[in-house]
Amino acid sequence: MPTLILMRHAKAGHAPVDFDRPLAPRGRQQAAWQGSALARAVGGVDLAIVSSSARTRQTLTGLNSGGLRVAETWFEDSLYATSWEGILGLLQRVPEDAGSVIVVAHEPTISMAAVMLASKDSPVRDLHAGFSTGTAAIGDVDGWGYLDRGGYVVRDVLVPHVE
Repeated sequence: MPTLILMRHAKAGHAPVDFDRPLAPRGRQQAAWQGSALARAVGGVDLAIVSSSARTRQTLTGLNSGGLRVAETWFEDSLYATSWEGILGLLQRVPEDAGSVIVVAHEPTISMAAVMLASKDSPVRDLHAGFSTGTAAIGDVDGWGYLDRGGYVVRDVLVPHVE
């Protein structure tokens, strides 16, 4: 059964243009912490689908430095301002042989995708208020091409704990 991880980027700093905002020092810590936690939980991922903004790209770098192995990466401009349906559309195009996928994107879209895709008994349904920075939901799907509402069985929600 394929694994799906939906993650909000780590804590960002400031920049004149929102798209260019880098990670703050706390964000770099969050990303590395989450990389270690995700590596323990899933080992590695076959595909990372990442918004092309500075903070999401740097979050992926931090995940890697924390120990999460990523075999392939798709940087997607559309993730910067898409809806949860846009995330669903990207996931439905994932090759069926991908055993694990992480999506690193923005709020409120990433938590909305988790809530809308989650099965009725998934703990992520309690996160209607959104994902704090660096939060990741881990769960299982039956397949990519026909993923839809209720098809994501969330088994854990990881919130990074950094000082």
